[in-house]
Amino acid sequence: MGNPLNELSGSEWLYWTNTIYPTNYPPDLTHCLRKKHGAIKPPELMGEIITFFTKKEELILDPFAGVGSTLLGAALVGRKAVGVELNYDWIKVFREIQNSFTVGENGFIQGQKGKKIEGTMIHGDCLDELKKIPSNSIRAVITDPPYGCQHRVGFAQETNFSMYNPGEKKDFGNAESFTEYLEKIAEFAQEAYRILVHRRYLVIMIGDRYLNGEYFPLSIKVAEVIQRTGFMWKGMRIWWNQATQRPLRPYAIKKCFVPNITHQNILIFRKD
Repeated sequence: MGNPLNELSGSEWLYWTNTIYPTNYPPDLTHCLRKKHGAIKPPELMGEIITFFTKKEELILDPFAGVGSTLLGAALVGRKAVGVELNYDWIKVFREIQNSFTVGENGFIQGQKGKKIEGTMIHGDCLDELKKIPSNSIRAVITDPPYGCQHRVGFAQETNFSMYNPGEKKDFGNAESFTEYLEKIAEFAQEAYRILVHRRYLVIMIGDRYLNGEYFPLSIKVAEVIQRTGFMWKGMRIWWNQATQRPLRPYAIKKCFVPNITHQNILIFRKD
C-alpha cells in the first residue's frame, strides 16, 4: 500500500512525529512587509507543515490567512492554496508580496527572477466563506486563528502577544467572552469537517494564555471543542522558533512563578 497522505520518506515521517518542534528560521525577505501584522509565522515553517499533510499540487485552505504566511509556505513546496482574511489591509500586504517577490529554484523566496508566488486570497468572514466551499473538496485546512479574546496587553493581565482587529465584530479575537469565542471555533470546525476530504487533516496553531494570575490552557479548550464536532484529535506538537525569540520579561521575579509563554501548540485533527 502506498502513502496516501504525503511524499515523505520513512525517516522524514518519523522525524515529524517528535512532539517537540524547535526551529531556527530567521526573518525572510518578505518579513519587512509581513511584520506589519504582528502575529506571523515563518513561511518555511508553514511549508514544512504543508509538506507533511499534503502532496504536490493538492489544495489547502487557511481560513484565518492574515498576511499569507501559509500561502507563502504552500508556494515554497508546490501546493495550491486559498486564504480567507477579514481585514483587507492584510490582503493588500500579501498582494504586494506577490508583486515584489518570487520563488527561486532552491525553494526560497527571492527577488523578481524566479517563479511567481501563487495563492488566492479572499476578503471576507471565514464562517461565511467556508459555507460557499463544496463538501469534501479540501485536502488540508492549516491555520493560525486569533488566540482567544479579552485581550489586555500589559504586565499584569497576560504574558503573550495578542493580535486582533479592534472594532471588527466578526473577528474571533473580539468575542465578548471565551464562551463566545469557543462557540465560534465550534462553528468553524463544523464547516472545516464538512469541506475536508475523508481522513484528511485540520491543523491549528494556537498559543495558551496567562490571565488574571492563572494559566489558561486555551489550546486544550479549543481541542476539546473541535473534538465534539466529529474530528479525531491525533496529537500536538510544541513549536518554538529560536531565531525570533523575544527577550524574557521579568514577571513577578522573586514573588511567584509566572511563565513567559514562548511556545505555540500545533493541534492536529483528522476527519474520520
